[in-house]
Amino acid sequence: MTNTMKNLSPTIVMILALAAPLVCSAQQLKPNELRTNLPGTTTIVAPPEGFDPISASDEDLAYHGFPPRPDQSSSPKAYASWTKAINASRTRLVPQLEQTNVFHGPARQNKNAKAPGNESETLDSYNWSGYVNLSGGSTYGDSSFYYIYSEFVVPIARQAFGVANGTWDYGSSWVGIDGWNSGDVLQAGVEYDAYASGSTTATYYSPWYEWYPYGEVRITNLPIAPGDDYFVEVWHTSQTQGYAYLVNESTDQAVEIGFTAPSGTKLVGNSAEWIVERPEVGGSLATLTNFVDEVFWESYAVTFSDSVVDPSSASSDGIIGLNNSGAGESYPTLLGPAAFLMQTEGTAR
Repeated sequence: MTNTMKNLSPTIVMILALAAPLVCSAQQLKPNELRTNLPGTTTIVAPPEGFDPISASDEDLAYHGFPPRPDQSSSPKAYASWTKAINASRTRLVPQLEQTNVFHGPARQNKNAKAPGNESETLDSYNWSGYVNLSGGSTYGDSSFYYIYSEFVVPIARQAFGVANGTWDYGSSWVGIDGWNSGDVLQAGVEYDAYASGSTTATYYSPWYEWYPYGEVRITNLPIAPGDDYFVEVWHTSQTQGYAYLVNESTDQAVEIGFTAPSGTKLVGNSAEWIVERPEVGGSLATLTNFVDEVFWESYAVTFSDSVVDPSSASSDGIIGLNNSGAGESYPTLLGPAAFLMQTEGTAR
C-alpha cells in the first residue's frame, strides 16, 4: 500500500474507491467501465496510451482497474512482484464469463485438529491445503484483510493413480479472503482438471473468480496452459464489493473484474489464504487432481491498517489436505518467507 493509503480506515478506503468501478445501473457506470456478459459484473477497459500505472496515484490506479499497490519502502519485495505483474499487463481483455456448478467453499476443518496460531503443529482440512493467516479480528474493520495476491505456475493435470473410471478429477489454486471460521470466501485462481476412461484421457484448464456461496465463474478468454506464470490478486472496497485481477505473465494478458457479494453475504476479512483445493462438484467434494507439485511465490496479504503477512509469518499456519478417509494427500512446504511448495501423493481415493 502506498503512503497515501497507510493506516486508513475501511470508511476512508471506501471513499477513495468512489473513483473505482462500481457494479451499478447504466446511469452510474464510469466512462471506462463496461458490463460483461454475466449480469451484475463489470470490467474496466484498458487505460489510455501513455498511462503509467507504476507512477500513477492510488486514485488513478483504482479508476483504471489496477489492483492495490504495496508500499515500496516498507514492503519492497511485495512491491517488486506487484510491479512485475502490472508490467506484464500489456493487453487488457474484456472477460468472457461462464457460471459453473463448481464451488470453492470455506475450509472443511478436521474437528480433531489444533486451532490456528500454534506453530508446533499443522492444520488439517478435507478440501483446503496450503497456508492461512488470521487477522485476529471478528468484525469488518482496520484489522480486516484488504487484499491478497500470489504468483504460481499452472501445473500439469493428471488423474489420480489407479483411477480411469470415466470421471473427472478437479484441482484449483487460488488466493482468497474469509473462509476460515466464516461462511463466505472472496477468491480467484486457476483450475486444472483431468479425465481418464481406459486409454482415453483429457484435461481442462481455466482461470476463475468466485464469491462463495456463489459458484465459480470461469474466464474463458484469458489464455491458460500448463507452465504459464499466473499472478492473481483479489481485494474489496466494502463488505459487499469485490474485485479480481488476473495476469497471464507468459502471454502478457490481463483481466479486471468487479462483482458483488451474494445476497445476505458480507465480508469479514478475518482470514487470508493461499490454497490448493479439491472443490465441491455436484454436491460432493471432488477427487483431487494429481497435480504432482506446484510452487506459490511472492505470496502476500495486507490489512486495512497496512500490516503485511505471508505464509511464513508467525500468525500463518500450514494446512494439510485430507481425502475422504482422513488420510493426507496434499502437503505444503515453506521455501522462503513468501514462497511454498505444494505436493500431492496422487493416489486413488
